[in-house]
Amino acid sequence: MPIAQIDEVDDSLTIDNLPSGVGQLRSWDSMALLLANTGRRAELRGTRVAALKATDPWRGIYAAVLGYLPEKPDPLLLDQAMARNDLTFEEIIPLERGSVAGSLEDLISRLNSRDCFHPRQFSNIYLAYGQSPDTGFINTSDILPAPRKIRRAAGPNIVVIVAPGSVEDIVLLWNLRVVHGDTDVLPIGLPAQQADAAAIKTINEWTVKFGISGGSLYLTTVSASHDLLHELSSACPRAQAVPYEALLDLGFAPGRPRSHVSSFRDGFARLDPFSERDREILAPTLQAFRGPKMILDIEVDGYPLPRVSTMRGGIVGPRFRAGAAQVNVAGLRDTSRNKTLEVGFPSTWTSLAASARARGLRVEASEPGIAATTLIEAIGGIYEIRYLLHPPLIKLLYELAERSGMTWWKQRWTHTHKILIDAGTDPAVLDRAVTVLGRDDPAVAPAGEGRALKFSRFLQVLGNKVAAQRWMAWAESRHLIVRGTDITCPSCRAKSWLPMASLTPPVGCSGCGRGIDQPYESDRLEFSYRIGEPLRRVLETDSLGHLFALRWLTVLFEFPRGRLIGAHPGVNFVASDGKTVGEADVLLLFPDGSMVPVEVKRRHAGIDANAMELLDKLSDALGSPYDIIAVTEPARVCDGLNGFSACLPSRPRLALTDDQLMNPRPIWALTSNPFAWNPITEQQEQQVRDAFISDLTRSDPGARLDVIGSEILNEQ
Repeated sequence: MPIAQIDEVDDSLTIDNLPSGVGQLRSWDSMALLLANTGRRAELRGTRVAALKATDPWRGIYAAVLGYLPEKPDPLLLDQAMARNDLTFEEIIPLERGSVAGSLEDLISRLNSRDCFHPRQFSNIYLAYGQSPDTGFINTSDILPAPRKIRRAAGPNIVVIVAPGSVEDIVLLWNLRVVHGDTDVLPIGLPAQQADAAAIKTINEWTVKFGISGGSLYLTTVSASHDLLHELSSACPRAQAVPYEALLDLGFAPGRPRSHVSSFRDGFARLDPFSERDREILAPTLQAFRGPKMILDIEVDGYPLPRVSTMRGGIVGPRFRAGAAQVNVAGLRDTSRNKTLEVGFPSTWTSLAASARARGLRVEASEPGIAATTLIEAIGGIYEIRYLLHPPLIKLLYELAERSGMTWWKQRWTHTHKILIDAGTDPAVLDRAVTVLGRDDPAVAPAGEGRALKFSRFLQVLGNKVAAQRWMAWAESRHLIVRGTDITCPSCRAKSWLPMASLTPPVGCSGCGRGIDQPYESDRLEFSYRIGEPLRRVLETDSLGHLFALRWLTVLFEFPRGRLIGAHPGVNFVASDGKTVGEADVLLLFPDGSMVPVEVKRRHAGIDANAMELLDKLSDALGSPYDIIAVTEPARVCDGLNGFSACLPSRPRLALTDDQLMNPRPIWALTSNPFAWNPITEQQEQQVRDAFISDLTRSDPGARLDVIGSEILNEQ
């Protein structure tokens, strides 16, 4: 069972090697009679109890599926409830007892009855428990590992074949009923000695249909013969035999769920633990010497927490189990309307650190990661990165950030390259040297330096004046570019570039230090643009590709909500001995605590055997279900990149190129594979670039989106 879902283990059990973080406490039982004791006995639905002979093979199955009610309440619980020692169940609830010979038909009939409770249902009176089938389940071919696929596909449609005298099979059946609730016929048990094709066909008529592919019957057991399972499944076309481990889960604890609107500030909010109905239901417990223990589980819609053991927290401090923040509600006797509880919710970085700690690792933000995060904050979120998805514009931004003289240097290298070719040097050797030595890599200028380009250069790249003006207004407001102008000192003739914030005369000369009263010409002021510091740092640390991969993967995995906890750029993983295990250019964190590293390169030549060995090492340390490689080049020029990918049943390695990363709206459509290797042509690539310009022309990225107005005024 997932350790993170286990709160405590009863201290009456002797368990060797109890997992770290799982403690042992004495179980705290409370009487359902307390909640049922409303004084309105006639309004309660009756409870029907079936008594079977000790030799009946159905006896354990009836107890697991329907529950069992003793003749008299537990004297210890009566004492704790401060109730009379001779109190009977019949005084509180309408009760019907009867002897029965167990059979499949009788059990199904009792499970279908809606005119009475059975003991299991009564024991959870006024509480919600069990989970609904996954209505979104679709049985498609797997691209990524799906460890819970069989559980999702089965839903409640489970039959446990119970071997004679097997306590394990009965316990399995009991827990499956807890997970899926007591509202349907299934899950159900079947004695091994009475399990035949006719019984399976009868049960198959009661399967729950859900999703597009759900509704098949699943047979399992702990102790019975697996040959029997396969024999039974072959008799029914829609039945299949599976190991019980593939079906067993804990589900949700019985509780009283409700939605509550609250605002979190600095990660904290105050909540009222009781609704008006809660106060009414819990009122009878106030008379008890020891009332029920109450824990408030808080989940924020769309912001899941990882289900890892290290999220538990301390004994006194906040705890986070099974994807929820937990707060002990002390003093149930005080149910006043003024009582609120403070709850804290951890940041996604804390969730990542906890998931790494569960694997004995520590996380640190890398320098490229810090630069990428700073840019995300500057532009207002990862979705704004889409306004950089234009290769010619990206090339211009690198040019804007380059050191002065880089053009001369590259021309000099080209001239030397030609001389060496003429002298008989192998061109392949020279091409390899160009890649290894980084001739074409940008040399980003330090802060305060760099080039200044006119608006005409941006207009030339974007090809549309409206699009160019809108993009530059957006980029300037996000500090990606800085507007300024050149001035010349009349005293020393020194030239300097001033940003807009420093244009008010007089201005100081950077050469002689004198003030310039009239720094500008009388008839015009011509602006130019330099790279802004947030973008310059991203280009300097070569983390622009990190942002492209992060945006694409976040958009891809964001639906349904809650499927992804977060995506973090630039994460270093450090072992307990202080040695760095590896660096993820982008890291994806999922609700089950799994982490997926992404390796990003500007050129496909950077994806080689050594890089893949390092990625393997990191994926092994993280226990990643799969990993991803991304290259900011078109797939058609990435020769051999697809050869580094892998698919199930081994650990998948997915490959991304500009063909995917430049798509502003990635969607994982039904039966599609967004990671498929399908290189686009130059003509298709140009269509994507044209669409970028068209989007800028149609809508201003700096303006607030008016969805209502666009719908009303949209031309028919």
